[in-house]
Amino acid sequence: MQPDVSIRDFFSSRLKLRADLTFTLQHANGEDYYTINDSLHSRYYRVGQTEYTFLRLLDGRSTVQECYSKLSTALPFHQLSQDDIISLCQWAFGSDLLKNQDERLRPAGSDQSPATAWLAKLNFLVFRLPIGNPDRLFSRLAQAWGWLFSTPALIAWCSLLLWALFRIALNWDAFYSSSQTILSADNWIWLAGCWVILKLCHESAHGIVCKLYRGTVREAGSLFVLFAPLPYVDVTSSWSFPSRWSRMHVAAAGLYIELLIAALAALVWGQTSHAWLNHACFNIVFTASVTSLLFNLNPLMKFDGYYILVDLLEIPNLYTNGQLWIRQWAKRTFLGVNTLLPNWSRRVRMIIAGYGIASLCWRILVCITLTVAAATLLEGAGVILAAIAITLWIIQPVWRCAKYVAVGKPGESPQRGRFVLVTGSLLLTSFLVLAYVPWFGNFQAPAIVDYPSQGTEHAPLPGFIKQIEVQSGQQVHQGQTLIQLGNPDLELELAKLRIEIQQSELRIHQFDQQRKIAERQVEQEVLQDLQAKLQEKARLFDQLTIRSEINGRVVTRNLQAKLGTYVKQGDPIITIGDDRHKELHIAVAQHELEHFLNTPGNTVLAHLPHHQAIPCPVQKVVPRASASLTHPALAAAYGGALPVKPASSEKQGDEYELLDPRFNLVVSLASDQSLELYAGQRIDVTCRPQHYSVGRHLYHRVSSWLHKRLEE
Repeated sequence: MQPDVSIRDFFSSRLKLRADLTFTLQHANGEDYYTINDSLHSRYYRVGQTEYTFLRLLDGRSTVQECYSKLSTALPFHQLSQDDIISLCQWAFGSDLLKNQDERLRPAGSDQSPATAWLAKLNFLVFRLPIGNPDRLFSRLAQAWGWLFSTPALIAWCSLLLWALFRIALNWDAFYSSSQTILSADNWIWLAGCWVILKLCHESAHGIVCKLYRGTVREAGSLFVLFAPLPYVDVTSSWSFPSRWSRMHVAAAGLYIELLIAALAALVWGQTSHAWLNHACFNIVFTASVTSLLFNLNPLMKFDGYYILVDLLEIPNLYTNGQLWIRQWAKRTFLGVNTLLPNWSRRVRMIIAGYGIASLCWRILVCITLTVAAATLLEGAGVILAAIAITLWIIQPVWRCAKYVAVGKPGESPQRGRFVLVTGSLLLTSFLVLAYVPWFGNFQAPAIVDYPSQGTEHAPLPGFIKQIEVQSGQQVHQGQTLIQLGNPDLELELAKLRIEIQQSELRIHQFDQQRKIAERQVEQEVLQDLQAKLQEKARLFDQLTIRSEINGRVVTRNLQAKLGTYVKQGDPIITIGDDRHKELHIAVAQHELEHFLNTPGNTVLAHLPHHQAIPCPVQKVVPRASASLTHPALAAAYGGALPVKPASSEKQGDEYELLDPRFNLVVSLASDQSLELYAGQRIDVTCRPQHYSVGRHLYHRVSSWLHKRLEE
């Protein structure tokens, strides 16, 4: 459709303003405006005086052109152009404020079938269930509890809040220790119960304050997020209050009452000694303060903080205008459609544009977070629901965009060639970025400082530890005796051989006296064989004395506890470490091993304390992943970074084992670095693989997450 034809059809159509709309004159930013109350949809809008005058002229009998002429007669100095009139009517169409009398023009979306309209509202992760009109109930509540929101109550509220903060500061250590388990699985039921009760109080406060200013509470119900019920009340009638401070009072009432409950709970928490009551009060404090401040005061979500910000800035419909700015920008950029925006000042335009971009990014982040949460918390069913939700979120905007590109709207003729060119360039740029731009992030793994395994002395023979000549931490020199083992069987064999040798020597002496030459020669061979066996056993007996092979320090812990214990052949007994030669043992996850081995020069970055990150070459990789801990300090139970579980009965001597097996990478440290670090010290090691693009990183992250979810 050509632009001139669209404009002609548009101005010759007959439009009618809905008769059930209510208009209220208000004042903001030094200008008068009208608030439009759409009671059918519980929505409020604000328009200027000129726009209000034109909308009131749309009676369904006169054409748009005739109404425009009447506007020029009534307000000869108005500044609304024909394009402004088209934009105003399109906005009114999209907000369901107008009816099309002759059906020649139909607003976007009006041709949707009931099934399509129902599908557009379908959302498995977030949906609303209204339960009735509670206006009379809140009238009674306002009579009973309205005093809580008076000026004296506000002064008492401030004093109580300061007192509660002071009590928490006095018991900060206990308060902080209680917060360590706030998000544990055992505490979820407590948090959910506190959340629902506090939200009931929160929404009730909105309704009570709204009734104090003679507003109307049209609706109440439950909002379900991931099937978790959250109560809500409709206090949109407060938007028609002439004073912005009254509107802000209604918006802040929920947070006000939650902080009041949090302050009372904090005072009880600081005084009670009952464990269950202390735990319940802490959950109330956390839920009513931290979560409310993070969510209710967030202006990027259409909660309390948003409406407070709107009244502070005196910019009505900030969210709607922000989305309108984004749509108009997208139309200009991708389709070359020069649609006009309202006549905002430069300050207002910058605020609306910034808010629109920020709220869009936040909405995308929330959608992704809800999808991930559904897939994680609801397991298999959550993955299916998340896939359906993502499909709906993507298909609907794509369908509307494709329809607009193909058909357009009255007064708007999109340039399809420009759309293909701009979109293609954007897709090509995105492909090049994903495929060729290197990922500048790092992969991180925990490491432990330890001595090389060459300094470990093993049991040469089975036996008992009879004597320990050194202590843990003692400096020793090469050749110094460390441990004396005892082997009764070997000692018995030595004694037996010595006796047999003595007997053989006596027989040889007798054969010499009796001049039995042949018998003496035979016995001499027997003696030589016994002496050879004695030398071999003596050599083995000498190995029972374990001596240090290097100069260093005894690093074996609890060495004296091994006295009298039995060791098998090859068992490690004592470790001597050289402080000048230490190494890092890096625990690398299985899915990240290829990244640690695909670095330039096969090097990783060790983040040593008081040093810049230094490159270290990987010297050895244990070829098989293991659930055994290379060092106890890596376990989360001892403050490390690796999640562990109690060791199975088959593994003796290890208290914990890893939940997920890891590979052990060994990195040698230089002498100066080794002297500054101590054995058992935890170190973070990072790597940046070569030829690893942003696209590959995103692919690996998404595929590994999906694989993990499907395995569960």
